[in-house]
Amino acid sequence: MEHTSTGEWLLQSGVWMADAVQSGLQFTRSAAGQPVSPRLNADDIGQLMRTHCLPGETSAQFPPEFQYSPFTGVALQAPPQSGQASAWVAPFGARAVNSSAMPGATGLRQTAQALKIARSPARDSSSDALANADPDTSLPTPPPGEHAFFSARFGTTGAALLALDARKGALYGWLPGSQHWLALESSKGGLLSECQLGVSAWRAELASAWNSCLYVPSGHGLACITPDIPSLTYQVEHFGDAPSVAAPIWFQGRLWAPLQGADGVLRFLNLDLNHLAGADVVLDGAVALGRVSAPVAYGRSVIWPCEHGQLRLQQRQDGGMAASWMPWPAGLQPQFDFGCPYLSRDGDLWQLCFDGAADRYLYLKLGTARETVEAMEPRLCSGSINYRFSTKLKTAPWLELEHGNDGGSSTSVMPLLEAGESVFGVRFETRASLDSVLRSDERMYAQLLQDDGVRPLPFHAFSVAEPWRMRLFAHQGTLWAYHPLLSRINGWKLQA
Repeated sequence: MEHTSTGEWLLQSGVWMADAVQSGLQFTRSAAGQPVSPRLNADDIGQLMRTHCLPGETSAQFPPEFQYSPFTGVALQAPPQSGQASAWVAPFGARAVNSSAMPGATGLRQTAQALKIARSPARDSSSDALANADPDTSLPTPPPGEHAFFSARFGTTGAALLALDARKGALYGWLPGSQHWLALESSKGGLLSECQLGVSAWRAELASAWNSCLYVPSGHGLACITPDIPSLTYQVEHFGDAPSVAAPIWFQGRLWAPLQGADGVLRFLNLDLNHLAGADVVLDGAVALGRVSAPVAYGRSVIWPCEHGQLRLQQRQDGGMAASWMPWPAGLQPQFDFGCPYLSRDGDLWQLCFDGAADRYLYLKLGTARETVEAMEPRLCSGSINYRFSTKLKTAPWLELEHGNDGGSSTSVMPLLEAGESVFGVRFETRASLDSVLRSDERMYAQLLQDDGVRPLPFHAFSVAEPWRMRLFAHQGTLWAYHPLLSRINGWKLQA
């Protein structure tokens, strides 16, 4: 039996077998050892595995590891580069936890990826003309739900696109050749447990590998999911055996996940990248968190802002961790609908609050009980950037403009994502008070825009209820915009 004609090649990408006519190799098993799903066609496999081919012939596929045909010795052609710089981790493009990049603030609406759409406006182009132009491309949405999107290697050579509906415990893989979504089935560890956290509280972490691993909150603790797109399966392992009451975060070299059992005791599960658990850090006494927001971390502390107080994990001088709970001052209510906390230039995090007794907004320095600054009006914030109505500002959100007055502005911008020098946001009408608009469920006209500091560029117009629920993600050199109430996911090519 000749290996080149009838044998199998066990490669990093998986198992490949010579076909009967020696025109190429068939992809039979994924690197995880699972049979390749028959629902993937040749184009799906070609794009996901970035297969090589003979010059002038695309029907015969060869593994991405092969530079020459094993049958004829002819040099093979590689597919063009996809433009994918790094993995995208929902919801705001955080770095992979095993990235070698220097860590910064975590949990804000910020990504380290420099994103700038490729289309440029003509000098005489109006804002409405630009916004009403067709997108460069689009995808259908996955089945109805509230999805988060990941772009990484999931048993694939190239980046694969994955949609996760955390509330339903459902995973969907995008087949780029067939142009549709298919559900992934569990192959090990049972089904993924549902998660009841709200959208503003939810976030995930990802360890990048050939089979990248997702870390998400669930009803049965921290869920570690390893999707395998070629086989349309996933493996899941749940850690902690208690519901996640807030989202996990990578902090000081470990994954930390707050869990709370039926006894009301809150404990912090922690894992390293080998899934070895450290000793739980337990919070003294039972607490009622109320509505929870996503965690934010900078320096030696991580804070989960909650409706009733601040849940905090602090690294002590000896390197250990201590958990604490700090109720908000009497009369103060955190305001989570205006974006995320503000990160000041000196590294402090500030949460927008409303003082009911004084009928005013103020910012409270997280990690403290009473260090506050009064604000004239609430700002919409993505981290380092805030918007006063439609004016982009890098100054602290409690500082008023030195020149000019946009108090009469009828539009506001909700910043969705800070990406390098660009801020992507949603511009919408605010003829009523901003807080009442953010509570409205009426359908409204809005524009997606990119503000790179030179000129705000509106590049898409749409009408939908709660347009600020739009979520952006990057995949295959394209910026995509998803809203759970819209039927298409529109995309715009990014500058290389």
